[in-house]
Amino acid sequence: MEIRRRRPLVSFTGRSRARRRTRAWRPERPGRGFERRRLPRSSGRSAVTAAPGPRQAAVGSPSGLGQGTGTVPAAPAGNRRSLAVTWGTLRCAKLCESQRSHLTQAPRGKAQARLTLLKLHNEKQASFSVKPRSGRISRLHLDGGSSVMALRALKFASLTAAASGIYLYGNKFLDPNDFGVVRVGRAIATTAVITYDYLTSLRSVPYGSEEYEFLKSQVHLRSAERLRELCCSNRGTFIKVGQHLGALDYLLPEEYTRTLKVLHSQAPQSTRQEIEQVIREDLGKEIKELFISFEDTPLGAASLAQVHKAVLQDGRTVAVKIQHPKVQAQSSKDILLMEVLLLVVKQIFPDFEFMWLVEEAKKNLPLELDFLHEGRNAEKVAHMLKNFDFLKVPRIYWELSTSRVLLMEFMEGGQVNDRAYMERNGINVNEVSRNLGKLYSEMIFVNGFVHCDPHPGNVLVKKCPASGKAHIILLDHGLYQVLSESFRMDYCRLWQALIKADMKRVQKYSRRLGAGDLYPLFACMLTARSWESVNRGIDQSPVSASEDMEIRSNAAAYLPQITQLLNNVPRQMLLLLKTNDLLRGIESALHTRASASSFLNMSRCCIRAVSTYQRSKSHSLYRRAQISLTEALSLWQINLYELFLWLKGSQLGNWVIALLRRMQHFTY
Repeated sequence: MEIRRRRPLVSFTGRSRARRRTRAWRPERPGRGFERRRLPRSSGRSAVTAAPGPRQAAVGSPSGLGQGTGTVPAAPAGNRRSLAVTWGTLRCAKLCESQRSHLTQAPRGKAQARLTLLKLHNEKQASFSVKPRSGRISRLHLDGGSSVMALRALKFASLTAAASGIYLYGNKFLDPNDFGVVRVGRAIATTAVITYDYLTSLRSVPYGSEEYEFLKSQVHLRSAERLRELCCSNRGTFIKVGQHLGALDYLLPEEYTRTLKVLHSQAPQSTRQEIEQVIREDLGKEIKELFISFEDTPLGAASLAQVHKAVLQDGRTVAVKIQHPKVQAQSSKDILLMEVLLLVVKQIFPDFEFMWLVEEAKKNLPLELDFLHEGRNAEKVAHMLKNFDFLKVPRIYWELSTSRVLLMEFMEGGQVNDRAYMERNGINVNEVSRNLGKLYSEMIFVNGFVHCDPHPGNVLVKKCPASGKAHIILLDHGLYQVLSESFRMDYCRLWQALIKADMKRVQKYSRRLGAGDLYPLFACMLTARSWESVNRGIDQSPVSASEDMEIRSNAAAYLPQITQLLNNVPRQMLLLLKTNDLLRGIESALHTRASASSFLNMSRCCIRAVSTYQRSKSHSLYRRAQISLTEALSLWQINLYELFLWLKGSQLGNWVIALLRRMQHFTY
């Protein structure tokens, strides 16, 4: 093969930017034109793009196609610039051994560079790649063999990471839900789909028509199902917020509450390994060192923790509440994500006012995650309500309790809404409903310290073998609401006005609690009764099926006004509304809803609370005596009315009423 000179390649290098001409040697190739290329300034350590050269066949594959790697002896610091300057002469990737002598006859500096290229296949201190079709050197690294080793290390690390990920996922040690990007992406996607559904599904339908109402119900149902799937996938805080929404029976559309109620029974469960890890980290011992026996299957699982039955070394049977290991780390990020998404949705739907939900979660969730705080609440409420012999609160074992592990006395019973369980065990359903009303009236109106999570899994009932009476077991004391004195007094007076059907006082105290002009809606939300029943008197007649249906349908129709009202009332009211709805759900399951006795218990507690407050503010002995006398007379009136109701409902009362009617008939 002939070697002929071609047009020189021009490069600019050096501080003086002097032009140097170099002659490029390459074999004759038909159809190839000449090429001029300006080479970049380089210190010799960066990648350089060079023109095609003939020598790469010796380094890569025999045909000179594909990738080739070679090495260059480490150049001295002062010679690196000259190598970069004359690198244009290295476009000789296809020279054979017999043609080397022609290259070495070139000037000294260029020969040094050419000889460097000829040694690439002998040593491994640099690397380059070859373009498949032209045979050009596309990338050259002059930093020794570190790039080759780094590439190999990267490949090895990638393969190792992939294999480890597959192994961990297959053995359930790795959960995709633990990655923030997965949780955030899932929440954003669900929010976007729900928003798009509301924007497009109702656009072409006349507002208020039957078709509009039907489509709106369908959109509510689809959105509620998507929200439920999001809560089940992201778990933790999302399930907690979903449970809160599912408890608002008379404040949200029925499609949402009915769909989200299942979250109470679909909470995630931690594995045995995760439980052992939490106990080891918090108590410093293994499970077998602390307990004689420990049941793997939890008694119950909630959004933040789960409870196991165990037996201590001294023989005591205990309930061990263990927090899910990943909830605490994810809770703050989840709340921030919800806040951002709700703000975005509010920009699209200005009437959407659910920021109160995030504010409540932000305030209460850290308290619920601290099990020591829960233990203190349990002891406080047990001491505060010690006069109620039917109330049982599990005892806390502080020596084995931490912020993530809580050991308490083991108590068992049926759920408070399980009417069939009560009938099987001879428990009086009306007695349970009446005692539950007493319990919460005392907490709300008298003490201002309210257990705000009375869903059926947290309230159990059991018949006492000795006395035959029903005991109420109160569990899960993480969420309590402390009511201020002024709020508690306004709330007491509002309920007194509602029971007496005093509309002027209802309006007055509703406005003082932030309802404003929406006080009729506020009164209906508190009582879960229609405005007609509120005006007539909520204790005059029980709730009918038609009235209950009317209340639920109005919750969907007045959703913008309801959300506006929830943003205006004091934050203390929000958990009370949730508690009221949970208690009404229990009463509905027991068929004891809106009984007269429940309102009588509320009236007693309101009278006692207001009288105690007035005495504390009075400095006159005469005024205090007057307040006490008024309180006693009011309580006697309630007792007489309760006696009348009992006689009216009993057989003896029916006989007395019949006798009076006969006497009246004979008189006339």
